Amino acid sequence: MAKVKIGNKEYEFESLSTLDLKNLDEGRDKNKAKKEGEDKLTDYEWTFYMILYAIKKFNLDIKMSLNEFMDSFPLIDIWIKVEEIFEITGLNEKNLTKGIGKK
Repeated sequence: MAKVKIGNKEYEFESLSTLDLKNLDEGRDKNKAKKEGEDKLTDYEWTFYMILYAIKKFNLDIKMSLNEFMDSFPLIDIWIKVEEIFEITGLNEKNLTKGIGKK
């Protein structure tokens, strides 16, 4: 299992499964369908939601909210870390926007 240090904590990551991609894709669709005024994630927040999803899958002891996670994620080299995590997990924005598996 690959390890990535985010802030002061090291997390383990592996490749996500196609079921994970399906779950994230469905979650993104539900998020986009929310009406104004509902608790809707921005595209920026969605990036960190996907990372937190992977962290919670492979680090079962982690029990943090999205805001807590984003608060712990340093701005220095933010996109380098995101790319590193996406490379390990197989995630990327294109996977979720191309509609893999959609009819």
